[in-house]
This record gives sequence, C-alpha cells and structure tokens, in this order.
Amino acid sequence: MKLGIRDSIQFWLAARAAGATMLALTALVVVPAAAHATVRGGCTATATASKSGTIDLSQASTWHVRDADVLNGQATAPTAQTSAQLKVLLFGIGLPLLDKQGNTLSGTAGPYRIGDYDRYTRVLSVAGTSNTCDGNILVIVDDIAPLSTWAGIIGLIAALLGIIGLVATMGQFPNGSARFVGMVVGLVAGLGVGLLLQETAILDPGNFLGLLLPGGGAVLGLVVTGITYRGSAAPPVAESIRIVRSS
Repeated sequence: MKLGIRDSIQFWLAARAAGATMLALTALVVVPAAAHATVRGGCTATATASKSGTIDLSQASTWHVRDADVLNGQATAPTAQTSAQLKVLLFGIGLPLLDKQGNTLSGTAGPYRIGDYDRYTRVLSVAGTSNTCDGNILVIVDDIAPLSTWAGIIGLIAALLGIIGLVATMGQFPNGSARFVGMVVGLVAGLGVGLLLQETAILDPGNFLGLLLPGGGAVLGLVVTGITYRGSAAPPVAESIRIVRSS
C-alpha cells in the first residue's frame, strides 16, 4: 500500500522523533563520561609503555598508547594489601583481567602487549581495586582506526541493522509479536551505537550509563512499532478467519 502525503509526513515525524530520542540518550551518557576517576585510597600507581613512555596513574585519567607498545604497571600502598584485581569495563560491566593474592605494600602487573588486544577494541577502560584503594584509566590506541576493530565493525553492523529494523516495524501491525521484534531491533541498534561511541572514544566504556543506549533502544522499539501503520484495525490473520467463517 502506497503512502499518501499525510502518511509520509507522519512517517518522517516519527523517524525524526526516534532519532531525537537516540540523540538525547547519547548526550545523557556521554556528558558524565567527561570526568574520569583517578587512584583513591592513598595509593600511588605508575604505568610504562615501551614506546609511549611513563604515566602517573594517580594524576592522569586518559592514557594514549600505540599498537607497538608493551605495558607494565606498578603500584604502592600506605598499608599492606592482601588482594588486588584488574578489570576491563564494557558498558560499565567488569571483565576480569588480573586477580592477585598476597600481603605486600607494592605490586606489579604486566607485561601486556597492546597488539594482542587492539584487534578487538582500540579503547579500553581498565579499573583496579585492592583492599583500601581503587582507580581506573581510559586507554586509547591512537594509531588504530575505530572501524578496524571487531568492536567497531560489530557496532556499525548492529547499528545499521537495528535502525533498518526500527524503520520496518513502524509500518507493522502493533501486536505483541511485532512489538517484541521492535524491542529486539531497538536493543541491537542501541548496542551498536554504544559500541561505535566507545570505539571513537566519545563514550567511556567504564560508564555504566552506557547501558541506557541498548535499554533505551529497546523501549524506543516498543513505542514506535506500528506508529505509521494504516491497515485495518484487525491483523491479517484475524481478517482471514472472519472471511472463512462468513463464507
């Protein structure tokens, strides 16, 4: 069924509203990412990159490195620490990288070769915790392009497929199954946008508010499903059953 002028206007208004919603969610999660935490609890920490030099993790919030770098870290504490953990964060969710037990005032981590990890992502949010101290650092690999990593490629594909799916569900009859599909494609779109923002270093992967993007996308998919539908009030299956019974 061809869209009339009124239907076309409503479709583009709905599409613009959906886009504005995603932009608002993006702004909401990006703005808090401007401030990163440093080391807290009285500990000091430094890290060394074989090509890019040394950085004081107690002061810096972002560390720019290169593909050829090999990283090592050292930390000292005012009192003996019995455990220490390192995690890589994705949408604020920690994935274990290191877990050490002991009873010491200092500790080391590494070596970590950047080239072993930057094929997957070029932006890493690394968080460390011990008995009395914690902190995090945002690591950005400057000489790797966002769309040359698995995270960037997957993010782009997910964003495109999700947006196409959202547009398609706008014209569907808004029954339960269609709304479920809308939620799924909205979630995929939000996840893809989030990954792209992380790979371009606009969104800190350690920011748990990044989950608002896939979550908001799912809600958006639920809301926009059927928003431009102009068919009969009953779904096609119900219409077919009614015709059969009347004959």
